[in-house]
Amino acid sequence: MALAGCGGDDEAGTETTRELPDLAIPTTEAPPAVTEQTETTPTTVDPATETLPEEGPSTTPEAPADTPENDAPPPEDTPAERFEEYCNENPGACG
Repeated sequence: MALAGCGGDDEAGTETTRELPDLAIPTTEAPPAVTEQTETTPTTVDPATETLPEEGPSTTPEAPADTPENDAPPPEDTPAERFEEYCNENPGACG
């Protein structure tokens, strides 16, 4: 039995090389121009026009803490208010 097609070929081997595609993204915009940076002096604020926060105690009264001893109502039209209304209407549903 003779084996056909087993190497020993006198033809030079041809290596196939592929050329890689150009992966650059084309753009129509020119790169931004390089400008010289100049030193800027910091701006000063005129003390006569500057507004500062008020000092002293807050003018907005704080709501009392919501504790079992002090059941403070939640703000109106909030999820907390709706929850409390639900619990008042369905006492067995809330713990």
